[in-house]
Amino acid sequence: MTAAETPRTFDHEHCGCCGRQLPASEVVELGTTPGVFICVGCALWAARRAGPVAALRQLRFTPLGALARRLTGSRATPGTAQAAVPILPSADLDRTAAFYTAAGFSETERHDGYLLLHNSGVELHFTHESTPTPGQCFVHVADAVKLCKQLRERGTAGAGEVAEQDYGLHEFVLTDPDGNRIRFGSPTS
Repeated sequence: MTAAETPRTFDHEHCGCCGRQLPASEVVELGTTPGVFICVGCALWAARRAGPVAALRQLRFTPLGALARRLTGSRATPGTAQAAVPILPSADLDRTAAFYTAAGFSETERHDGYLLLHNSGVELHFTHESTPTPGQCFVHVADAVKLCKQLRERGTAGAGEVAEQDYGLHEFVLTDPDGNRIRFGSPTS
């Protein structure tokens, strides 16, 4: 029986790369070629072949990345938290994007009244509010002292002084134009 003659079940799709028939929840349809699906394994293989690790990082923010997160998350114990993402207020999303881009973040998505920024594994979300009440969050980094120095060298406004805390962290606060306070910290040793 050829692939064209193979009976198709609606809860399964064939990967257009490896040809395996998989549950529909384990493949994603390619946006530019409707009816063609690819599995996570083939998507990761293609990303590795296409370029450096940066390609894999970008994959996280695509439908394939969402699929991979959903699949790996499905193995976790139900109710187990995977991550927390702060949603901070912004009176001007363009100004917020410019501020955090200068601080080393990348704008990855924008929707009506909503902005998503990333830096390595850190994700910040902003929602438009005409009169924002400032929020705050904590971001773990490898070296807070080095990061603060880099921000100051870039001329990023709002970067406070690094302080060694009695609980074993170097910390500093970055205050954005809306008054949001992002506290960065790393172990002292």
